Amino acid sequence: MTVTVTDDRGRQVALAARPLRIVSLAPHATEALAAAGALDRLVAVDPNSDYPPAVHALPRITAFPTPDLEALAAMRPDLVVLWGAGARQPVIDRIEALGIQVFVSDPRRLSDVVSTLDRLAPASPSPAIARAAAREFDRTIATLRERYRHAASVPVFVQIGLRPLMTLSDRDSIGDALRICGARNVFGELAGAAATVGAEAVIAAAPSLIVSTEPSRSREPWQGLGVLAPRGSIRLAWIGPAIHRPGPRLAAQIEQLCTMIDAVRGPDRTHVSVRTLR
Repeated sequence: MTVTVTDDRGRQVALAARPLRIVSLAPHATEALAAAGALDRLVAVDPNSDYPPAVHALPRITAFPTPDLEALAAMRPDLVVLWGAGARQPVIDRIEALGIQVFVSDPRRLSDVVSTLDRLAPASPSPAIARAAAREFDRTIATLRERYRHAASVPVFVQIGLRPLMTLSDRDSIGDALRICGARNVFGELAGAAATVGAEAVIAAAPSLIVSTEPSRSREPWQGLGVLAPRGSIRLAWIGPAIHRPGPRLAAQIEQLCTMIDAVRGPDRTHVSVRTLR
């Protein structure tokens, strides 16, 4: 039985049967495959795949700048899932020359998470699990959209790096997440998906909340500049890096993000307790 799936490049990926051995070279794809019911078909993942916990026991294969083709061939996969940013055509051609099918996954919007699960369903040993996961994600997002549809806007700075100080624009799925929560990414209009910014530019953008995905030292440089509450007007909160990973866990992460933003939105901001997330 031939199974055909369409990837994010619009390529028709034809498999002789549902794949028994899958290599995922992108963290969001690893999570999507697990949610789609194909966790037990994963035989190797990229070094950054860390969820679900079971993948920690799997072999690791270098994904960037070029996949380790020797290690990949040794795993004898039926299917390799590549992230779009690293899926240059010469790389795809070299993998396919080994007799391995390639699925390019490059979700950029929340709707793409649902689409990915739906399109991976035919490659799953349990297609119904994949489709159920897609519908559950869709329901959660729809509920949050309705809940915060009329909420007052809150300006937010998303901090993903410290040295250098880095942020994400609305080209990343974080933009959709913030809009659902009734918030605004203060650097949403930047041209690239990620960018380096200066602390002075952040302060000038006047965020009410800094959301950091790096809890260890994310108070720098803000604490020294005196801009953090209660002395200053900006609150700081932490959330897991999955908030900008376009996979199935994103719905729960957005729900937590909305709670944090809603707390800052409260009338008495000096006594708000912002939930810390890891």
